[in-house]
Amino acid sequence: MSKERRVPSQSRSREKYEHILSAARELIGEKGNDSVSMREISKHSGVALASIYQYFPDKNAILKAIMEGYFERIREMIIGLILSSETVDDLSKSLLKGVDLFYALFINDTALSALWSGLQASKELKELDAKDSQINAEIIAQKICSLIDEQDSQQIYDAIFLIISMVGATVRLALTVPKPQGERLVAELKRLITLRIESLV
Repeated sequence: MSKERRVPSQSRSREKYEHILSAARELIGEKGNDSVSMREISKHSGVALASIYQYFPDKNAILKAIMEGYFERIREMIIGLILSSETVDDLSKSLLKGVDLFYALFINDTALSALWSGLQASKELKELDAKDSQINAEIIAQKICSLIDEQDSQQIYDAIFLIISMVGATVRLALTVPKPQGERLVAELKRLITLRIESLV
């Protein structure tokens, strides 16, 4: 378990904080998570190592901050996609679009791919990922329930939670195989999601 990091509130300190995270993301994207040290992040960012430790007590705290930023972006994307859905069919199409956007995010951001691959190595980051998936599943399940006038459906939540987990696993797998095969795997997942959403309602 990493110690708590200090999130600065003053603009100058906040700028330095974000600069450290940006340098860490860039290095991880180039070299992979395991190959990047706190000293390298200091050198790449131009921020003294002692200053970095003022914000981040260890490397895991940096990784956690980066992942929380990604989780926030993904949640905003999910909310934006489902907000305007007026029917279950609209919602289903929005979810499939979300799968494509999620896949594209990984393809275009090598740091994210490296970080996500290393999630299983950290109990804290793995728990953070699971908690984030639960929150996203709750948001989507509540929207489905509102569209079908269902007050409380544990089955819908469980199905969506599993779907979200499958999306993450499938995208990670797709990135390890040739691109055409990866695209086929993602397309197959989207067909499975469509079938499950249809069966729920």
